Amino acid sequence: MNNNIEKVPEHIPTKEEVLAVILRHAENPVFVRELSDEQGPYLFEFKVEGKKPGEVTEFTYTRKGTFPNQNAAAETVINVVYYEDEMPVGGNSVANYNSATRMGGNKIILLS
Repeated sequence: MNNNIEKVPEHIPTKEEVLAVILRHAENPVFVRELSDEQGPYLFEFKVEGKKPGEVTEFTYTRKGTFPNQNAAAETVINVVYYEDEMPVGGNSVANYNSATRMGGNKIILLS
């Protein structure tokens, strides 16, 4: 049995790849901000205005790891939070990037 398994770096999605997933769930998302470290982007935020005043949907991509701002994430995901009058009223994950694929890269699992 060969235990010499080559570790391939995980694929870090681009802003465009994350946006493509978000576009499956919302129309006209607006890019808000990006944070990066030496490995690449670890946070993207997008917002979508609702049909009623005060309704906002926020999509956040977070890469697995520990970051310069002392925050950490256990997995690479895209989460969504729904706001009404600046108060969160719900949310969930819409995508989970799973690194357990044959080629060592990320496999995206759409959750909704």
